[in-house]
Amino acid sequence: MVALALFLAQPTVIRLEAESGLMEGPRAAAEIKGFSGTGYATDFTADRARIGFKFQAKKGIYTLIYGFASPSGPKGVEAIVNGFGTSGKVPQTKEGFERASLGKVELVDGENNLSIERGWGYYSLDYVELAPAPPPPSLLPVSPNLITPDPSDEVKKLMAFLSANYGKRTLSGQYGTKDGLVIQKLTGQWPAIFGADFMDYSPSREAYGSRPKRDTEQWIAAAKKGQILKLSWHWNAPTGLLDKMIKGDDGKEIDARWYKGFYTNATTFDVAKALDDPSSEEHKLILRDIDHIAVELKKIQSARIPVLWRPLHEAEGKWFWWGAKGPEPCKKLWRLMVERLVKHHKINNLVWIWNSVDPEWHPGDDLVDMVAVDAYPSDRRDSLVSTWEDLLSRFNGKKMLALTEFPGPPDVERQWRFGVKWSFFVGWTGSLGPSGSPPDLVKSAFGSPLTINEEDVKKQLRL
Repeated sequence: MVALALFLAQPTVIRLEAESGLMEGPRAAAEIKGFSGTGYATDFTADRARIGFKFQAKKGIYTLIYGFASPSGPKGVEAIVNGFGTSGKVPQTKEGFERASLGKVELVDGENNLSIERGWGYYSLDYVELAPAPPPPSLLPVSPNLITPDPSDEVKKLMAFLSANYGKRTLSGQYGTKDGLVIQKLTGQWPAIFGADFMDYSPSREAYGSRPKRDTEQWIAAAKKGQILKLSWHWNAPTGLLDKMIKGDDGKEIDARWYKGFYTNATTFDVAKALDDPSSEEHKLILRDIDHIAVELKKIQSARIPVLWRPLHEAEGKWFWWGAKGPEPCKKLWRLMVERLVKHHKINNLVWIWNSVDPEWHPGDDLVDMVAVDAYPSDRRDSLVSTWEDLLSRFNGKKMLALTEFPGPPDVERQWRFGVKWSFFVGWTGSLGPSGSPPDLVKSAFGSPLTINEEDVKKQLRL
């Protein structure tokens, strides 16, 4: 009898037929064959199209599954469960309906509320299923070895520190001093990681009058005080800047002036063509730009400071010129940069972070120290569990995973409940303030015992 009672107390699979939900925008249909129930929902086209459900459940973590049809291509989808947003992507379907897991959600005892939002729209939904989620996969330890042949003592210590804390606590981070001050005022804490960008050091940007105000020296000062330095590079195209307003396909004006020169639509620079011809002027300009940044990196190296280095970020999105021609030229550019900085310039204080999650774009484990993702979900409390689990399935025990851009701090404790254990997170610049992250989320993230802040870095990491 005890065993039977325990069996009956277990959460069960919950299935919600789309056509039975409260529709605001979508309509019930039955044209596509293979649906379950009496039909499905389609016409997720209006800006606020959604389907709402109320249902009973037992408290726990559940896997959210869509039965869907998306013949016109992959679609981003969103759901709100008990006030918490979660997002994912469904693949293109050939015919009929298929199933796709969108990660995990948290249900409570009693009544729960689920809203299926429009997302990208233009798909059909047959049903939603919520199944008790299995325990998250174990996080395997990752070796602190680096791709640099003779790494500096400082970067070896940093990598060992990250490796020792991986799966135990998450380091906090924030781009820029201004947002860091907001965090310090709200929480009394400084982020463990100070994020900055070499954007204004791009030679084609300097040609238009951009003048960095001893930025490198300021970053060195921040690191000397105790923060870990993380650097990106919004690399203005070496040449071919449009430097004008242009019209997009929708007829709307797009700012493609010189200061937007890292965007694909603001330059005619062809990275594939430049890399295919090492004797070309364009190829020489790529090397010129890398050499220019090497000057600044060497200042940091001379100061005996390690760097979390994240160039060529978000390449798979193709909105930046280094990803505009697809994965192969981008991977070739990554290899060239590694070769130029590590072998030619002898820069040995970098942790090389690759920041595109599509397997087709990965340049190879021998050229990457860590793997990272940038995410801007509509709900800042989104656990990002589907993204995490996808990356973990490929890199568990091989590479540490990090969240390198987010609109402010994530909900660290909620992410850990879902098994999402980033090595570190770094909030993007301008993501705090009146219209930014809610103060309670900032306080929770930086006050959590799961978070490592600057004071912990000072105590544990002695560079």
